[in-house]
Amino acid sequence: MLSFEAVEEVCESKQVTLVIHPAIRRAIKGYEESLYAGLRCFLAGGSDGLYFPPLQDTGCVRLILSKRASCGGHNLLRIEPLTKEGLARIEASLG
Repeated sequence: MLSFEAVEEVCESKQVTLVIHPAIRRAIKGYEESLYAGLRCFLAGGSDGLYFPPLQDTGCVRLILSKRASCGGHNLLRIEPLTKEGLARIEASLG
């Protein structure tokens, strides 16, 4: 099984800083392998950046991967909920 560090290494190899809320990071623990595959495909331009990790006992939540640039010109990759309610659902599923 891949670790979250492998996901971060993919970003570093593409000179992109990963930006992810700590609750989202905890929620996708155990699903790093599917995130890794989706992330590599997204960074290569082969996907729309949607990711659907399951939540504990509450279905799944849609996350979106998006590329941005910081004010200083650094490349960023954000992983965030597609809807406003997504983060609240993720936090509630973690207890």
